[in-house]
Amino acid sequence: MKVFLGLKTRPELLSKLQQTVGRKPSAAEILEQRISFVFGSLKPDSGITREQVRQILLEHDGSVSKS
Repeated sequence: MKVFLGLKTRPELLSKLQQTVGRKPSAAEILEQRISFVFGSLKPDSGITREQVRQILLEHDGSVSKS
């Protein structure tokens, strides 16, 4: 276990991280990352919700039709 500034990483977490090395993210995981990135880039007072970002991205990708 590595120690950095007195912090220790739990062996269970390190094991989980090592299991995911080389695994490609699913389409759903990539979509969630995109949503988080866009939503996190917005100003807090933008009035746009996470669900609105999701809808716009899905429409842009052609996954859903515009309502």
